[in-house]
Amino acid sequence: MAVFERLPDNIRKAALDKMSQDEKVKMCFIAGSSLASNRDYVIITSKRVLVLDERVLGSLGKSYVNVRDDILLDKILSVDINRTFMNKLLGYSNMGLQVEKYKYLINNGSKKEIQAAAKLIEELANLPKN
Repeated sequence: MAVFERLPDNIRKAALDKMSQDEKVKMCFIAGSSLASNRDYVIITSKRVLVLDERVLGSLGKSYVNVRDDILLDKILSVDINRTFMNKLLGYSNMGLQVEKYKYLINNGSKKEIQAAAKLIEELANLPKN
């Protein structure tokens, strides 16, 4: 598990900008395979799941933080975990967060972290136990 205070400054700042003052960070982890250059920073708070990544502006080389997903816990209807053959080989899992008419995906997170995150989200969102 990642520690919020040790995430890159720009990621922390973007997350804090999205959070209300009474929100507390419950868990953080980094998803995305080690083979890919883009990493997803997943931050679970008392009210939402944030998925952020860093992107670079073309030849300028300037980076910025992209808020890929901002999912309120009270909108989540279900959480599921799946593993492809490649996930199994590398020790990864994928997590899907179902909201009305849409499914948000968090791919290639550590199996252990994805399982812990799914359990926490189910508890925070008051979802029925699987």
